[in-house]
Amino acid sequence: MRAFETLTGLHLTVHDPAASLWPYLPPERFKHCSPGCRAVKARHDWACMDFEITRLRREILEYPEGRCHRCHAGFIEWVIPVLIDERVAWIFFAGQARAEGAYRHLVRDVRTTPRPATKIALPSIPETQSAVILEALRQLRSRLLEWHGSLQSSAGREPTPALSPPGKDGASRAHSIRSFLFEKHAADPSIRDLARHLGLGESRTIHLVKELFGCGFSRLLNQMRLKTTASLLRNTSLPVQEVCYAGGFQDLSHFHRTFQRHFGLTPLQYRKTAGS
Repeated sequence: MRAFETLTGLHLTVHDPAASLWPYLPPERFKHCSPGCRAVKARHDWACMDFEITRLRREILEYPEGRCHRCHAGFIEWVIPVLIDERVAWIFFAGQARAEGAYRHLVRDVRTTPRPATKIALPSIPETQSAVILEALRQLRSRLLEWHGSLQSSAGREPTPALSPPGKDGASRAHSIRSFLFEKHAADPSIRDLARHLGLGESRTIHLVKELFGCGFSRLLNQMRLKTTASLLRNTSLPVQEVCYAGGFQDLSHFHRTFQRHFGLTPLQYRKTAGS
């Protein structure tokens, strides 16, 4: 992703409908945070949400190799979907910029939102570079799909007792624990399940989790569930009750209390502010 940004001079934003990238990327990667977007969202957040979430996700399957479009605020950006198991798992946005040239193949939004009076500095991209940017997005997509496939294969392998001691291979053990929780947190995994996954006894696994992460298994599991529900609130329009169960929480009231204690906002408040 950094290589793409260095090559193009554009910021890369990721929408994560499958909630499968958030363990690996910083939170700022998941929202449009350029100065132009922040200025527009401050006044017309509803228009951004309608364009980025509602309409774009409905239209993007018509452009499997990506497209360049002009949003409602007049900014241009390059967008490409990433499909896993025939469903949109991620959407990559590269932008925002000003069009230099006719941009004959530009997809234009039917709506127009007045821009803020503040002058916004954006890169000016010649039309001749548009195809190059789209191809760079396709290459990035291929690399990340390859990485995702290897991650899934690694998570699916049967554990063996012959793992290195944590002192020698703590990073490997931590990755194995994160992968296990990532795959299982929406169900009801126990410390016994994790111990079996690692090929260790329960007592040793309890101490290992505390040693590597500084907290117990239940708290680590809860953190994973909170991250998933936060991602679903940011990137989908699922009702809060469905978000609760999809994240692995079994009780809606408990989910509300836990979420508000962690984020300082109710799930609905978080959804409203996450797009701003």
